[in-house]
Amino acid sequence: MSEPGGFKERTIGTRQIVTVASLAAQGNAAPQSRTKTDGASPGSKLTFQTDHSVAAGQLHSPPPSEWRNDSMFHKLLPSIVLGLMMLSEPVGAADRVVDGVPLPSDATLATASPMTAVQRQWSGVWVGAWGGTLKHILLVEAVAEDGAARVVYAVGENPYFGVQRTWLRLDGRASESTLKVLGTHFSATYELAESGGLKALYKRGDSVSRASMTRADFSSLTKPDAVVEWTRGKSEFLETDLIEDGRPVRLEAVIFKPNGAGPFRLAVINHGSTGTGRNPELFTQTWFSADLADFLNARGWIVAFPQRRGRGKSDGLYDEGFRENRKLGYNCDTDIALRGADRALSDVDAAIAALRRRQDVAPTPILIGGESRGGLLSVAYAGLHPAQVFGVINFVGGWLGEGCSTASFVNQTLFERGAPYGRPTIWLYGRGDSFYSIAHSRNNFAAFEKAGGQGTFFDLSAPVGPGHFVLRDPDLWSSPIDNYLNSLGNAEQH
Repeated sequence: MSEPGGFKERTIGTRQIVTVASLAAQGNAAPQSRTKTDGASPGSKLTFQTDHSVAAGQLHSPPPSEWRNDSMFHKLLPSIVLGLMMLSEPVGAADRVVDGVPLPSDATLATASPMTAVQRQWSGVWVGAWGGTLKHILLVEAVAEDGAARVVYAVGENPYFGVQRTWLRLDGRASESTLKVLGTHFSATYELAESGGLKALYKRGDSVSRASMTRADFSSLTKPDAVVEWTRGKSEFLETDLIEDGRPVRLEAVIFKPNGAGPFRLAVINHGSTGTGRNPELFTQTWFSADLADFLNARGWIVAFPQRRGRGKSDGLYDEGFRENRKLGYNCDTDIALRGADRALSDVDAAIAALRRRQDVAPTPILIGGESRGGLLSVAYAGLHPAQVFGVINFVGGWLGEGCSTASFVNQTLFERGAPYGRPTIWLYGRGDSFYSIAHSRNNFAAFEKAGGQGTFFDLSAPVGPGHFVLRDPDLWSSPIDNYLNSLGNAEQH
């Protein structure tokens, strides 16, 4: 029986299948019962089968930075949330909770004596975060000599889509180096990394999400108030020169450090907006990209993701161009939008100044980049401080979406500020972007070039979903950015 605005549910044997009836009306996922499958697939890789799916490529990433309006969000929401319902089960009273991620109270680690190579490899528990944001625990409870395994797959909540934390018990089969989870609508592959951790890849159709998993000590993990390092990034507060209401402002920054003692060259990556600006709960969500951090760390950069005033855990008021009644969200008015961008640039400047005071940051020009509004801010900042900038990476940059009649004027005005940088920049845009069409963004790039700016514009074909999600797919941007950085390095040496 279908619930109004909810889900249609049917049961086949011991399996329960939930399909979307109407997500746009409610904007979140309804509860769904935990279930387990009735057998494991054969093979040398660990394979789990379940009728539940996890759209990690969409759930495990924040929503795009500029929704044109609520109707656009609700149009996209069903495709985003379809397959997420396995994560909608509220935590049971008997569950133990590890920093927001539930585990069954009777969970135990696999044991055997003596152990085979496969049993030694997969007897344990790993922690990580899909897409750098959705907390995930993989706990192997049993591994037979032939590789048949039983695991607990657990995730935390995702506040963007109202997905609740939950766990599943699944059967499978393991090999020495690879672990693969297969569901009706998804697959997740865990591969042993040289570090001893796991590299996890999630796929649902053409959507992808990644996670770096580290082995954890089970007894320490399950202690009350355990502190878990879900990603390599560390959240820190930057003491800035900003003053608001007579008080100094601290800005949160998530820092990813490469291996070694340093000092390292600094990369600063800036976030976008929060959609319509009408949901204050999204203001407090800390943004970063673990994929981009890993990419840059591997090339020797220390990577910082500063959160501007009022965003994440940063002090101050988030005020980047709102209407007089803030409940109505962002303002399309030209003057108000430009003042909001100026305020954001002040925050970027203050964060960079604070980051430069760190002992592990080298006194060299920085790499600056960002997504959506953060991409535009990075281009503009480079033009305002050309001597301080090594290179600029612009992911789908813009300030106002095309739903505003003033978008072209405001976006081009701000991009033109970047022209005095005078050296190459890289612009990465996706086809099918609901907020900045390729034609609109090419016009912005043309205005930038006409003003004297230099750069290369990449028109990328995102495999699924809106092109605004380009940053979520490293396969799209790794090669262009690698070539760009190499070209800058060669130019610097000469």
